[in-house]
Amino acid sequence: MIIFLAVLVLSGCSKATVSEPKTNQNSNESSNTVDSAKTETASTSGKTYKWVAQSPWPSGTTLHWMAEQIAKDITEATGGRLQVEMHPAGTIVGAFDLLDAVSTGTLDAVHSWEGYWVGQIPAAGFFAAMPLGMDYQQYMTWVLQGEGRQLWEEAFKDYNIKLLPAGAYTPEVLYYANKPIRTLDDLNGLKVRGSGFWGQIQNRFGASVVAVPGGEVYQALERGVVDAAEFATPTDNWSLGFHEVTKYIVVPGAHQPTSTFSFMVNKDKWNEIPDDLKRIVQLVTDNMWSKAYAYAAAQDMQTMQKYKQLEEEGKLEIIEFDKQSQQKMKEVTDEFYSELAEKDPFFKKVWESQKEFLQTFNYWQDMMIPEYK
Repeated sequence: MIIFLAVLVLSGCSKATVSEPKTNQNSNESSNTVDSAKTETASTSGKTYKWVAQSPWPSGTTLHWMAEQIAKDITEATGGRLQVEMHPAGTIVGAFDLLDAVSTGTLDAVHSWEGYWVGQIPAAGFFAAMPLGMDYQQYMTWVLQGEGRQLWEEAFKDYNIKLLPAGAYTPEVLYYANKPIRTLDDLNGLKVRGSGFWGQIQNRFGASVVAVPGGEVYQALERGVVDAAEFATPTDNWSLGFHEVTKYIVVPGAHQPTSTFSFMVNKDKWNEIPDDLKRIVQLVTDNMWSKAYAYAAAQDMQTMQKYKQLEEEGKLEIIEFDKQSQQKMKEVTDEFYSELAEKDPFFKKVWESQKEFLQTFNYWQDMMIPEYK
């Protein structure tokens, strides 16, 4: 619906006509006519813009689909006046080099998951995924109606980018593993893949964390570089074949109840385009909060049936991670955040914003949302 409205706005601009000023018009009417003519000239001058963009995601995944949809929707909604060309991971720069690439202008835009940038900006993890933290509905409300958007932009203010929050998607699988992981004790001594906050938190459970880009997780599992790995949703993991090289799938995705994403545009490129195109880009990225989640959920529903079938055939085992271990994870995670908040005032500011928001949100949710299946 948002995209449709944006197209209507553009269509209306392109069909507008400018009346010749009449001799009996007063000066104010003449001035309004001139302003109208200037506006129409800016919108229908025929000038086009092109952005070369990249995601950190392998082609064929839901993650890269989100990036491609943003590019496609912007291109179509602007009638081709702004063309966005989206490339998958590694095409132009490495997945972990995207922030620097868009800031310096090597890329015009990127699809981003902020967990990759916690080394430079510790609070960036709050705008990526919160282990044992907020779910999709909570994130969407905090970002679109609370302080989330403003704090997200503030986190990246030192970079030469225009940051646009660009949606969230479904819970991830906790682990694909070649050793059974039923409790926290089972993580002790394991080599595991991790990133963002979760990469740091797993160390506290005795695991040895290995940084592996998404496009290399399959090989890392196959060759024993890691014993277990988390990466994405059931559907994305299925398309990457993780179930082919592991024996166990561990759920639920307590480490990542949802993941949030952004569309970053080089600030110089952003300033080049007229205001009406900027508004369309904002509408497209806001629209991804519903579009991406619905698409991912529909895919994951079907994919989980495939995993169920494989389990029935004895080809893998789906493990539900111990609930007491999940609670212990929550306690350790909160301790981790408290320690970081003591060292970083901005980190503390964002964390307190989320906690204050959740107090109000959860009270409403507990009172008003029925619990039944």
